[in-house]
Amino acid sequence: MEFINVYQRRGPFRSAIVAASAGIAAIVLLVAMPAAAQEAPAEAAAPRDGRWSVRWDNHPEVEWSGGLRMEFRARLQGDSRASRAAVERGDGDRFDVGRRRVAVDGEIGPAIDFQIEGEIERTNPWRDVYVNYRPMRGAQIQAGQFKIPFGLEETTSGGNLDFIYRSIVSTRLAPGRDGGVMLHGRVARRTVGYEMGIFAHDGDNARPKGGTRVFGGRTLAGRVTVEPFRHSKSMMSDLEVGVAFTRSSLPQGFPAVRGKSVLGVSFFDSDVWVEGSRRRDGVQVRWRPGPFSVASEYIRVSDDRRGQSQAGTDLPPLLARGWYVSGTWVVAGATGAADVDQPARPLFQGGYGSIQVAMRLERLSFGSIADTNSPSTSPRADVVLGNRETAMTFGATWHLNRWIKMEGNVIREQIGGTAVSPVPHLRVWSRLIRFQLAI
Repeated sequence: MEFINVYQRRGPFRSAIVAASAGIAAIVLLVAMPAAAQEAPAEAAAPRDGRWSVRWDNHPEVEWSGGLRMEFRARLQGDSRASRAAVERGDGDRFDVGRRRVAVDGEIGPAIDFQIEGEIERTNPWRDVYVNYRPMRGAQIQAGQFKIPFGLEETTSGGNLDFIYRSIVSTRLAPGRDGGVMLHGRVARRTVGYEMGIFAHDGDNARPKGGTRVFGGRTLAGRVTVEPFRHSKSMMSDLEVGVAFTRSSLPQGFPAVRGKSVLGVSFFDSDVWVEGSRRRDGVQVRWRPGPFSVASEYIRVSDDRRGQSQAGTDLPPLLARGWYVSGTWVVAGATGAADVDQPARPLFQGGYGSIQVAMRLERLSFGSIADTNSPSTSPRADVVLGNRETAMTFGATWHLNRWIKMEGNVIREQIGGTAVSPVPHLRVWSRLIRFQLAI
């Protein structure tokens, strides 16, 4: 398929004007913030019985007699993007509001936490809505709707990512949010963390946005993370490794887990009959030595095809797998990668904020486990004719202060291999700019 170049005469200039406007808006908002909020105030004294206390540290907080505390948060994001791939979706070069999110976090008494987070939109407005009971650090129970414990990048808040978008591996293969109950905690002097839960389905990432494609039923999920050098004073003290899994029942039909590029161009539609169970397995690593960070993840999703051959026998499972490796460097303004969002000297307070650069390489592929016979596009093929995408992202982030940041990403995507997609062997460059205000 031949793509039309969206970089028309006025396209780049229009985007530049929009991006500049966002930058001006950021500075105006920064100056307009109350002077008291520019510097974190000293911790307020606990309210007396029957009294309310109001303060603003990182976020506005309200507390009543030490028995109820509520923290209010909000996030607004505006994105400007230009990409040849966006033509496939019909949106081209444009600016839009990516996130309008509000949340309330809180504590009730000494042992109950809660969170209510929603998107300001008509469809699917609720994000995280849960209660967490913590009688002890090593054993806590969380119930409601929240992210299934799978995936390093997927379980990181969107406002704290090193890149504008999550990797395609995380977006397409990690499960996302669902309703359920989970036992979790940290043990062995906090060096080992565990999460184990049962959920209604296998997450909203695996759920079709429309149509009749199938997704996982009741899901068992678990993750264990280890920080083996947590209590040492070496540069390895921040190293964390982890493994995770999910197991779901899978009804008969075409699966909703499909291959799509960063900006949504489809390169594998998984029009293959499946039935049986879905198995997800993942490995994650993160290390943040000083101003640098390294993160990597591998995810494998296997869907059974029981009784789906022409003769009614089992076929080799449909397989999706992917990985990414990313690295960041805090160029200036913060002591380390772990606190880059807390500049030592914010803009207009004796400094210019913090600056970080980043790079990520990733690959996502689809096919089947069998490697014999000739691959086919038949929905009951013994060997599935698959496809894959490789992407490289270069990024820079400027944290003006703890509330405002601006990001820029350049992405190179290559879709290729044996292709069932109408866009085989496609190479695309995309440019993304984001402004974020979070309180």
